[in-house]
Amino acid sequence: MLTTFALQVIRNEEIAPRVNHISLTCPEGFSFIPGQFITIHFEHAGRSIKRSYSIASRPSIDQTIDFAASYVEGGLASEYLFGLKPGAVLQASGPFGRLILRSEPLNRLFLIATGTGITPYRSMLPELAEKIRAEPHLKVFIMQGVQYRKDVLYAEDFHVWAQQFPEQASYRTYLSRENLSAARAAYEYSGYVQSSFSELAVVPEQEVVYLCGNPNMIDEAFALLQAIGLSTSQIRREKYISSK
Repeated sequence: MLTTFALQVIRNEEIAPRVNHISLTCPEGFSFIPGQFITIHFEHAGRSIKRSYSIASRPSIDQTIDFAASYVEGGLASEYLFGLKPGAVLQASGPFGRLILRSEPLNRLFLIATGTGITPYRSMLPELAEKIRAEPHLKVFIMQGVQYRKDVLYAEDFHVWAQQFPEQASYRTYLSRENLSAARAAYEYSGYVQSSFSELAVVPEQEVVYLCGNPNMIDEAFALLQAIGLSTSQIRREKYISSK
């Protein structure tokens, strides 16, 4: 039987339309690798329900277990999680998952996400900073695709982080339905995130691409990357599928 542990809700706040950031107490001895996820367990109508969420916490910065949850109309997990108040206790298991950074020689690293798929990259920021300091030639691109500016998650965290390494790090948001003719942030771009591949000249030479988020984006991006010569070992994927 899978062992679960109790977590207490510290914060449950909306950070974008229909997206909440949830902070939980971190049990003594709990550790995880940035990029991993936890599974939340709850009961509904006599049934045991499980849903998994990537950890957004940044080791060495956050002392909590954080994640972002999207609201799905009629979703059992949505109704459960969005109704939790500070002090509530829930059950979880983990950590799980293999969408983690590896020790490997790289020229450029691309971390591409849509929606809440950006959360594991937030967790990776301290580790990415260490890699950049240790490898002065390494370039890191973090790219988040959403429809509108209001849908962007954790922009300030990524922007501030990238500014520390102006020669090596780049953070971009791609807005597919926003009119960018007016004033915009320096990191905002128009279009879909996968449309950036030709502009950034992704080439199959010591480059690795991480894809996390909407299954349609991941499938399209995967095909585009293979078409320009990246091998399957250079493309790491994790699909976020909305479930009720």
